[in-house]
Amino acid sequence: MGTRFVNEPVFFTFHKIREQGEQGDAGAWRAFLGFYSPALLRLLEIHAAMRPEEASAVLKRMLVELTANGLARFRATSRQSEREFLADIRALLLDIAADSPAPKDSPAGPNGGFEADKIGKLMEDLPLLHKEMLFFKLGGYSDVTLERILRMSPRVAATAFDRLAQEYSLALHRERDVCPWPAQWLAFLKLARSLTTPNCIPAHQSVRIHDGQVSWYEKEPVENHVSGCLHCLEAWTGLREVAYWRHAADPLSSSEIELLLEIVPIEKPRAKTKSFLERLRH
Repeated sequence: MGTRFVNEPVFFTFHKIREQGEQGDAGAWRAFLGFYSPALLRLLEIHAAMRPEEASAVLKRMLVELTANGLARFRATSRQSEREFLADIRALLLDIAADSPAPKDSPAGPNGGFEADKIGKLMEDLPLLHKEMLFFKLGGYSDVTLERILRMSPRVAATAFDRLAQEYSLALHRERDVCPWPAQWLAFLKLARSLTTPNCIPAHQSVRIHDGQVSWYEKEPVENHVSGCLHCLEAWTGLREVAYWRHAADPLSSSEIELLLEIVPIEKPRAKTKSFLERLRH
């Protein structure tokens, strides 16, 4: 697998990756792949139930789309914060995964799958935190990882989880983070992202609330909207996901990063040619 990164290079921040990546800088793209590919691959393993080789193929397709036409899609991503940027990348990645033939559902799938009205009814009259936990459970998260993401014991939502017992029982008591119904779940996430309204919440507002940077007066109407909007609930939980996996996912080896870098249409620096005397010494 090659040498693994222990510490990230301090000379590349998100804003430098975003700015210099747009200019086609190879170092910035190498940092992008080192920093963010582990989280993206983990999301594919969970939501799409993909094996590593399948996830790698989808990640490569995403890089092609992200960098096509003069990096047009990359240029359209958020410049505001790393989490907003990663949420944009996550949406693109999961859309591509939804169109992949790889995800295979469990035969014991729910009747009718994940229609918006059905999921809305499933979460009806629950507090926002419990809706978040149900959302993550449907996505295949174990209690252990769910507690790490939300920093709250899933036991607080035990009554809400009872609603899963009839049709979504495979989402309960999971020891491994992987969705039992990846094809249906990915299709639902794609649908939820399309259900935007004029009142939907900008990502930066959700980030500020997650960071505790707003007053209750500002927070309450936003959380009330998120609680009743599948589009915003999907975005809200997605921001929590990328914030967690950005640092929790296992790093890639340097050789794995270099292979992914070959997908990016930028000019790679040529290897330094040894002088005649250097060649004689060897």
